[in-house]
Amino acid sequence: MLLFLWLSCTTDVQIAKVNEPSHDTSEIIIVDSGEPSSEPSAPAAGISGYTYLHLKQVACPACMGETQEIAITFTAEFHDPISDTHTGWIPIPGQCTTSLTGTDPSTIPLSVGSSISVSGIVHDFIAPMVSPGYYETTSIWESQLERDTSYNITTDAGNYSFLSSHGFDYIEPWEMLYVDPSYAFAAVIDRNGTSFFWGPSNTDSIFMIVVAVYSYDGSQILGHVACGGYDNGTMVIPSTYLQYPVGSLAAIHLSRHKIELVETNINNSYIETHMEWEVIGTGHVE
Repeated sequence: MLLFLWLSCTTDVQIAKVNEPSHDTSEIIIVDSGEPSSEPSAPAAGISGYTYLHLKQVACPACMGETQEIAITFTAEFHDPISDTHTGWIPIPGQCTTSLTGTDPSTIPLSVGSSISVSGIVHDFIAPMVSPGYYETTSIWESQLERDTSYNITTDAGNYSFLSSHGFDYIEPWEMLYVDPSYAFAAVIDRNGTSFFWGPSNTDSIFMIVVAVYSYDGSQILGHVACGGYDNGTMVIPSTYLQYPVGSLAAIHLSRHKIELVETNINNSYIETHMEWEVIGTGHVE
């Protein structure tokens, strides 16, 4: 099964810029702080499922054709044990790619009930089965997402738990976080190479930055680059990948990936758990 193009949510939507600023450019989005983990190898007992908790925070929703600043999605899929992981599409540290695609592992779906229960310390939620062995919900408010918390997953076939992450204290260049389209796209994407910074950092997580470049009016995507790295607080996108016309607009995705293998009594195996905290900002090429 062909894995989704990770960037597909941006390539289907025209991004937009208002050319005449009318607001104070000091307003920026505030993001939270964070925690993390690295991509695992499949254990001998095999992997019987994949659990994904994704928080997406868009600095300028109107620029991206989005209707809200924050969206949270929880998905879980279960299957007979396999030896492959579900997160091989993430570039390894030090690697950049202009084709962020991959393949899902071949699996035999396993139903673990009509729904599964997810319990934190304060808030609980249910993920219904939407297809055989696949469960999903988007009915999670930001206030309900518990940071640095062990979530317990209960199914008819067994249980397991995973630890959520926390987010970011800061991201730089801070201009990429402008919230209004009238002064968004101010951050400079330097054709000679561009550096990004964030905090806090953690050495046992994976970090990924995607820069998607559009025409000056946002109507056409010109290309994208995705770079992987350690979560050490800084990453440089090499000039090789930024040779686009001056004035082109950019959507900038910074994401922390906390990936772990946790034991489960479902098939006496492991579940691959993955929490992604993603922030999407704006910029322009110079």
